[in-house]
Amino acid sequence: MSDLDDVVSALVAPLDPLEDAVAALGRDAGLVAWWGTDVAIEALLTGSSSAPLRLPPHPTDAGWTLLDVGDATMLRNRVTRQDLYRTGVSPFRRALAGLLLDDLALAPTWAADVLLTRADEDRLGEWMRAHLRLSTVLHPDRKLLLGPVRDALAPGLREDGATARAARDRFAAAAGPRPHRDPSVPFQRP
Repeated sequence: MSDLDDVVSALVAPLDPLEDAVAALGRDAGLVAWWGTDVAIEALLTGSSSAPLRLPPHPTDAGWTLLDVGDATMLRNRVTRQDLYRTGVSPFRRALAGLLLDDLALAPTWAADVLLTRADEDRLGEWMRAHLRLSTVLHPDRKLLLGPVRDALAPGLREDGATARAARDRFAAAAGPRPHRDPSVPFQRP
């Protein structure tokens, strides 16, 4: 069996509850796969104004479909400090926010970049915790394997895919035009 086969097999293993999977994360490099429930997919599909999402089902856990596969230098940081926490640093989270703008009444705003207020970040995080699961695999060559793993699993919100790009563009557009910022005024997070 090749590295690619081993990684794909690990990412499609039976899913644990999200809080258990997050608690088991270490500080090693690897890949992460995000899975959504049928309810989550329905909400995402209503928010998608671009090409329809093609979301492959989990091979053993009925009702779960693959949203995205990403890589991380440290899995714990990627999941807890980016994907589950900050829209400003997570392309996956920005894509979800773009698809869920109306359903969650999210109001992106400008700071150094487009981001959400703390209340909106919390609401999106609650939605993610209720509707998503993840699977991970440790692998030092995560960068080399990311493209082939994405090609093998074909996630619907693939970071470099048209649907995810359109959702991130929708998220950014919802903040309106970038305002002029007076450089003499210190930056404050909204």
